[in-house]
Amino acid sequence: MKKDLILCIIVFCAACITAGAQTDRMSLEEKAKCVVGWKREFFPDTNKGVCARTVPFPEYGIPTIALADGTSGLRLSRRESDRSTAFPANIALASSWDTALSREVGAAAGYEARGYNINVLLAPGVNIMRNPLCGRNFEYFSEDPVITGKMGAAYVAGVQSNGVATSVKHFSCNNQETNRSHVNTMVSERALREIYLRGFEICVKESSPWTVMTSYNDLNGVPMQENWRVISGILRNEWGFDGLCMTDWSISKHNTAAQLHAGNDLYMPGCDDQVEDIIKGVNDGTIDIEDLNRACRNVVKLGQRCYFTTPGQAPDLNLGAAVSRKAACESAVLLENRGMLPLPAGGSAAVFGVRSYDLVATGNGSAYVTCAHISQINEALKEAGTAVDAKLEDLYKKYVSFARADFDYNEKSDISIGKPLLPELEISRKLVEAAAESNDYALITLGRTSNEGEDRVLEGDYYLNDTEKNLIKDVCELFHAKGKKVVVVLNICGIIEMQSWKDMPDAILNAWLPGQEGGAAICDLLSGRKNPCGKLAVSIPVDYFDLPSAYDFPYDQPKQGRNRDFTEYKEGIYVGYRYFCTKDLKLSYPFGYGLSYTTFDYSGLRVKAGSSKVSVSVTVTNSGSVAGKEAVGVYVSAPAGGLDKPAWELKAFAKTGELQPGESETVRMEIPASWLASYDEAAATWKRARGKYKLRIGPDVTSPAIVSGFNGK
Repeated sequence: MKKDLILCIIVFCAACITAGAQTDRMSLEEKAKCVVGWKREFFPDTNKGVCARTVPFPEYGIPTIALADGTSGLRLSRRESDRSTAFPANIALASSWDTALSREVGAAAGYEARGYNINVLLAPGVNIMRNPLCGRNFEYFSEDPVITGKMGAAYVAGVQSNGVATSVKHFSCNNQETNRSHVNTMVSERALREIYLRGFEICVKESSPWTVMTSYNDLNGVPMQENWRVISGILRNEWGFDGLCMTDWSISKHNTAAQLHAGNDLYMPGCDDQVEDIIKGVNDGTIDIEDLNRACRNVVKLGQRCYFTTPGQAPDLNLGAAVSRKAACESAVLLENRGMLPLPAGGSAAVFGVRSYDLVATGNGSAYVTCAHISQINEALKEAGTAVDAKLEDLYKKYVSFARADFDYNEKSDISIGKPLLPELEISRKLVEAAAESNDYALITLGRTSNEGEDRVLEGDYYLNDTEKNLIKDVCELFHAKGKKVVVVLNICGIIEMQSWKDMPDAILNAWLPGQEGGAAICDLLSGRKNPCGKLAVSIPVDYFDLPSAYDFPYDQPKQGRNRDFTEYKEGIYVGYRYFCTKDLKLSYPFGYGLSYTTFDYSGLRVKAGSSKVSVSVTVTNSGSVAGKEAVGVYVSAPAGGLDKPAWELKAFAKTGELQPGESETVRMEIPASWLASYDEAAATWKRARGKYKLRIGPDVTSPAIVSGFNGK
């Protein structure tokens, strides 16, 4: 291990020296071209899913760098020959609470990128889920920065283990899609540092990503891509980031000199006039040549880090499929189970809902993955020996086939690329009644997807539409009248309102956007072949307007008259469960919630507080009758120390291996002492309060748990 580390240091230092020597030989025009990316129209058609490249300089031994989208797997073209694995979306992956799994998924995605000669995977997304209507929440991990940072860092490590760079994005405060290119995010310094930057900081310090992507939005009046204080001051100088910063795809918005000075090294996808701007700026003194030299060195260094000396070999997609199915099983969250699951072997099922026959594997936009196949729930049930109601199946399959035939995929648009969500099909009570007569149980799948470039809406999206409400009501009423049970499967891009209907079905399984093997994984979980072990990494409120961010998020802007030019984060640090716990508000499902087919006991808690970290260990015992895994969270309640503090904050987490009935495992977690500090805006520094720190160690933020504490010094 030490030899590998020494070798990495030697190679990195050599790359830095070489990069400096190469850029010193370049002319001003060549340097300008080096930092301005190529647009896709300049590539040959053989470049699959490459969305931009850097300009090569073979005379200096500087290769081109190929960049491709990929927060749910590598996004290639739509040609039949170009296929990659669709993995569960990050919102699902975070629900596994398993950093080893996140690394495994990242490694699988990196392996496929390497096979297709992609040098940089534009992933992962580590923005905070401030509000559930954000159109790209499915690409992000959590409302909590520790889950976000830890899962993101593991993903980065997995991808980069293949010699493929990641681009951690979108730095920072890109928490909405409405007017995302120009909106001014107004956030306090404390909230910025404790909530919105912390996930990026963990990624940078724990996995050393080779690139970071700066976001479109303004931050407190300064465009993020021109924000020297955050990019150079915090990211580089405070955190020690030594990689490349690139802009988000800012074709229509750029201030070349300001972006370069702020610390951006690479303009993506690049415009011809930016080359001219750089040459003119250096000559007239508005651009410091040292800023340009730094950017050139970082571009060359990135090329040396991720240059493939031999062409990649076509990846074995069977490997990705296996990882995707495993991740989908580990990420699904069992929300309700009133004696229904696991399902008995065989039997017959009335399978309702368009999503049961047309699963949403990934979200749309740049995260959309064209995979070889998508496992459907109805087919997976039949493969497992369940008889699926033929009349219902025929009806739904014909509907999906006819509806899809009329849809134009609009391949020319990057933003709208993907599959639309077909409207739910209205089913008569007479048909439901007939299905209740002839089947053993009912399964309903509800679906949601969302898109880059636009946010979700309330009516018919966050809230169920009338067709969905009637379907749940009729199926539950008529099947229960026959003494038969109903399970609802959620195939969703983000949370939805559940309080008004969650008591109707007998079981609810939230599979999120589960990737291409979603149908098979859902069947594995429903049948008991796999035990659900996912837990929510986001709170589900009773109602949307219980969220403090609901009152300044630009939902349904034309009707509500919300200002599109700025969004004020009035809730400060009180995002998600921090707000609900502190205000002691009722939730539909709390942060960390998730059921299992077995039970777990906690014992033997040990806490050791040192000057640099707090060490926590606890023994978890499977006290039930089937094998299962348990995710453990360590929540801290800090003394005020002159600042207001949330009631509880997640500071560490871990997941056991699969425990057989009666088996125990001691999990060990560490909290860096610096994470116990809060940012004092008046003093412009981090302060750790003296006094008693309370600890809650348990399955979620509200459940009964082992409580302990230590004295902070």
